[in-house]
Amino acid sequence: MKTLLSQLSRLYRQVRGLFPSALPNGMTEFDTWANSIINTYTMPTLDEASIKFGLTTTIMRLGPTEAYKSKYFFVLILKAGASKQIAGAVFEGIKNKQKQAEATAKAAEASNAQTPQL
Repeated sequence: MKTLLSQLSRLYRQVRGLFPSALPNGMTEFDTWANSIINTYTMPTLDEASIKFGLTTTIMRLGPTEAYKSKYFFVLILKAGASKQIAGAVFEGIKNKQKQAEATAKAAEASNAQTPQL
């Protein structure tokens, strides 16, 4: 029964999070607000400091009249940021492999040019 009630409670919080609510205006209010997001939604990381960092940077980038945003808005931004970070790492890995292959090909070409043909 407890599991069912906690699932229903979480579902209720998720639905409420779809609607705009006031952004936090104090440290205690921010911690409560951030923890409600962390405890309600599946986050891309379990590191609480990273999540709060992402939330604060998102708030700082909001326009001057955006005092109300849905909590789910922040969840989507954090998930998109995590996806972009992974895509960037994959991109760098591919670029590094291409550079290594190019360097190997140049080295092989240079060694072929140095050996005389008989």
